[in-house]
Amino acid sequence: MIRLPLIVVTFVVAWWVLFRICKRKSLRVAISVVGVLLALPLSLLVAQWSYEAFMMARATRIRSQLESYRSAHGEYPIALSQLSISETRKGIYYQRDYETPLVYHLWFGTGFGTVAQYDSKTRTWHGPR
Repeated sequence: MIRLPLIVVTFVVAWWVLFRICKRKSLRVAISVVGVLLALPLSLLVAQWSYEAFMMARATRIRSQLESYRSAHGEYPIALSQLSISETRKGIYYQRDYETPLVYHLWFGTGFGTVAQYDSKTRTWHGPR
């Protein structure tokens, strides 16, 4: 997860060094235009990365609450409302497996029809991150 901010910082430093080295005005204008054109998609990537990091942190808190509930009750709750978490359509969805009450899934949208999903059986995340 640290790669994207590192790439952005590297890009900004490289752009700044190139801009400072260039003495010709036309080359500085070209570097500025290229910098702006590259900065727009990179800003979208950074926004998406920060959203996913925020959602993963929320999901980690919910996972710990689910594990506490399981140790107290022997199975996972049917709904997050049993944990005093209001299920507001703000991104993280929960579903307990109806056949096996010891398995659940958490997921959230990562944009354009893709999701990141946590499987409690394998204890792994699947999908974009």
